[in-house]
Amino acid sequence: MFDSVVLGLDPGLTRCGWGVVARTQGTLVPRADGTITTPAEADVGARLSRLHDALDEIVDRYAPDSVAMEQVLFNRNVQTGMATGQASGVALLCFSRHGLTVSTYTPTQVKRAVTGWGGAGKEQVRTAVAKLLGMDRRPPADAADALALALCHLTVCTRARMTRSSQADDRAREGRYRAAIDAALERDRGTG
Repeated sequence: MFDSVVLGLDPGLTRCGWGVVARTQGTLVPRADGTITTPAEADVGARLSRLHDALDEIVDRYAPDSVAMEQVLFNRNVQTGMATGQASGVALLCFSRHGLTVSTYTPTQVKRAVTGWGGAGKEQVRTAVAKLLGMDRRPPADAADALALALCHLTVCTRARMTRSSQADDRAREGRYRAAIDAALERDRGTG
């Protein structure tokens, strides 16, 4: 049915954005998106468990081929960085248990892939995601970031496939030229 299905994940312990994008015959189709939330006042272990269960359910429901996740970058707020790191670790564990390949992208890479500019703001990303996916609504910020990750991954994978395909075409063309030259040289040897 789909050529590929990518789950994008913007990890966070309080708010974790997710989005599923499928590609079929060159067309990008938004399948679903949302935000997993956990109560800040709850025990960290319980919050991580809730996050894992929600991700497990999403993977079971949408059966992605791969996952695109935001690369964890530490900022000045160590507490936020730790919580994001914990959420990312739980996500990686979940995806590993499902046998999924995870690719990570920096926020700048994602913004550049969907808007053409690495310094784009959240509203620009939301608008670009909605337009690229033909959505009649702008998704919430966390879900838009996750959908943007999936789009970035599909763009990077398409470019890589095109490069590999182009390189394979070049090698095949070179092989044909070489064979034609060898045949011409052989003919020349036979007549000379």
